[in-house]
Amino acid sequence: MVLRVRNLRVRFGAGPHIVDGVDLNLREGRMLCLVGESGSGKSLTALSLMRLLPANARLTADEFAFSDAGAEVDLLSIEEVGLNAIRGDRVAMVFQEPMTALNPVMTVGAQIEESLRLHKRLSRQEARQRALDMFRLVQIPAPETRLDAFPHQLSGGMRQRVVIAMALVCRPAVLIADEPTTALDVTIQSQILRLIDQLRDELGTAVLFITHNLAVVAEIADEVAVIYAGRIVERGLKTNIFANPMHPYTLALFAATPRSEDRGRRLAAIGGQVPALSSMPAGCRFAPRCPFAVEPCRANDPPLREVEPGHDVACWRAPLEHHVMVKDQIA
Repeated sequence: MVLRVRNLRVRFGAGPHIVDGVDLNLREGRMLCLVGESGSGKSLTALSLMRLLPANARLTADEFAFSDAGAEVDLLSIEEVGLNAIRGDRVAMVFQEPMTALNPVMTVGAQIEESLRLHKRLSRQEARQRALDMFRLVQIPAPETRLDAFPHQLSGGMRQRVVIAMALVCRPAVLIADEPTTALDVTIQSQILRLIDQLRDELGTAVLFITHNLAVVAEIADEVAVIYAGRIVERGLKTNIFANPMHPYTLALFAATPRSEDRGRRLAAIGGQVPALSSMPAGCRFAPRCPFAVEPCRANDPPLREVEPGHDVACWRAPLEHHVMVKDQIA
């Protein structure tokens, strides 16, 4: 296990916990996909793992352990100096929008070289050669020329490759990718997904891939965690989640996913919306939108429990017959 997180909670000021009780395990060479609609807490969870939260955020966890080269570090209590030595080197992140992740007044090559000189103590010449090698690895055409380009001189797909190169150049043990293909066209999306998957295999990096796209999850995931309103509602091996989804929210996400066989039919929609931060409901946070909720759902928060080997669900009614009913409705 490279990264273990237990009962991760984040709140702002005296407000409710926006991320509430999240457990995550990242394993070497494995891809965990964190799935949920906008506002579900995916990006906030990612920023929490990097400890890049605003000053008014309060982060707590029962366990927040990073294991690397036989040593274990508590990322919750480590001082900022020690954290900076890990962040960008052993734990790296690919952000959703590359233009905000890149410095507009520095060449992209200089930005990658800066990371290498800081973390790996390379000379300027060594850092440039390593950056060039990484540009080739992420398949940037004419890499010698692109090193000296500024971000605005590159296409969106090229900038995203630069951000991936920057995240991977120090060969991190953990890579967090926050919807890195959302703003790209379908062809470039496919190339970036293959690239991340290839580099995961080559470098043995543990990857947390954040997305709302179940088609992407089907292509790249080893394990899946479904998050809703800051809580994990279902998790397990991809084969389990796709073959036998059990939480009503997971089932609703599947129902809302376009399929070729549904051409000409109206897509299913998830009624309502993710609750506002100021008005989190009691009990199950999905209960106000769930057509199968009963009184216990509205009164008590269901724990995440194992319903079959390698498959955990936070639902009072799982795995009862209503899941079969829902799957019949969306088939």
